[in-house]
Amino acid sequence: MSDAVDKRFSAGKLKLIPGLLVGGLIGIGLAFRILSAGETNQNITFKLREVSVFDAGKDRFMRGQMCRCQDKPFPEVKNYPAFTSQAPIFGSVRFGASADQTNSGLLFCFAVDESRGTGKGYDRLYFDGNRDLDLRNDPVAKPQQHPPDHGYAPNFSGIKAKATFDFLKVNLGTNGGRPNLVEIMPRLLLTGDEKQTYRFMFFVRTRLFEGDIQIAGEKFHVQLGNDYLISPSLDFPGTALVLSGGKTYFDWWGGDRLSAMHKVNGRFFSFSVSPAGDELTVHPYQGDLGTFEIGPGTRTLTNLGVSGSFEARDWAVPVGGDIKDGRPVKVSRCQVPVGDYLPEYLTLQFGRLQIALSQNYHSEGKRQSRAGRPIVYGITIRKDRPFVFDFSNKPDVMFTSPTDSQRVKPGDTLMVAAVLTDPKLDIMIRRLEDTSHKQTKDAEGKALGYQRSLSLDPKVIITRANGEKVAEGVMPFG
Repeated sequence: MSDAVDKRFSAGKLKLIPGLLVGGLIGIGLAFRILSAGETNQNITFKLREVSVFDAGKDRFMRGQMCRCQDKPFPEVKNYPAFTSQAPIFGSVRFGASADQTNSGLLFCFAVDESRGTGKGYDRLYFDGNRDLDLRNDPVAKPQQHPPDHGYAPNFSGIKAKATFDFLKVNLGTNGGRPNLVEIMPRLLLTGDEKQTYRFMFFVRTRLFEGDIQIAGEKFHVQLGNDYLISPSLDFPGTALVLSGGKTYFDWWGGDRLSAMHKVNGRFFSFSVSPAGDELTVHPYQGDLGTFEIGPGTRTLTNLGVSGSFEARDWAVPVGGDIKDGRPVKVSRCQVPVGDYLPEYLTLQFGRLQIALSQNYHSEGKRQSRAGRPIVYGITIRKDRPFVFDFSNKPDVMFTSPTDSQRVKPGDTLMVAAVLTDPKLDIMIRRLEDTSHKQTKDAEGKALGYQRSLSLDPKVIITRANGEKVAEGVMPFG
């Protein structure tokens, strides 16, 4: 509990002596009101209860941490068991890893076999729970005949096969010198087509915490747990924290994490939890605010606005006006907590253009890889001066494919992909649309089935050195 209020009452602390003050109490209503965070400037702590991830209404926590598997063994593994299958599956996963630290977290290797023979179904999971790189001395997990996930499958097309294995008790560190055993359910998924098979393993944390809290006079139901990443403790910033049930709900990018700073009745609140996950504390934000503004620059423009969210190193905040239908209302200027940010995802109205911004997670010749490039938190919000975003930085085109050294033979297919960036802020400029014109067909002339603003995706033409055209096509932004 917090130092602000104790919401528990012991039965032995309130007694009425028979016959005493009875007449004085007749007709008098007694009411106890529990203050919520926001009605005071103090932190309020709420108790949460542990429940199964397989209970009704918990589907968002059932995807689990995904890892792509392969058909070749890992050289660092000292010993694998003798496999029956001619095509065993090999994989490794890191739990508790940090996105900005290479090779962080705890590495676990595993393999999957077909005990009845090749093509008869994968039914043996060898998981290196003791992390000695020897898969022969660990318990073997078998498929569950009646898995508790009720046939749940991640949203993948072309599913060929799946298997849900026995729960694993995985040691993810120490807790006061004792093992920190976390119960995890492995789920194997094979997808693809006649030519190609993709192998995935998903690890689902089987328990989460939930409860009811109050923020600024509003009641919310809380769900706290691991969805896409398994962490040793639930006080990890990337832990999923879902608030629902209030008149205000949240659907902005990054708003479903423990690191999210939510806006309720015009005020910001942050959250923390105990390592075990059984207590959640609401912190009214009491720091300075600064102004973020959309400006026209040297252009003669009206109709400017922004809605979305920012990401700082340790938290995320909604950007825009009050929260409506889960997202901040589009405004031309707003206040957010002072800090250094990058755009998590922003939608800007810039005259007749609608433009999306996000962090740039690509590198030259490398799709979806920063290649060790440090993260740039270039949107600096300060108390004493507004940060005006006006597209005054010179944009650049980054080719994420092909690589500089890539060579192709006649008849091969070459994938060319590019993104438009602001290199100074290291962000992507994407989804350019002309809101003054509408379209009902896509770039290839196929009917969309609905009307949308006109996409300004450019047509790209590839030529040889002599000017001969090799290929052309539309290249979407981002």
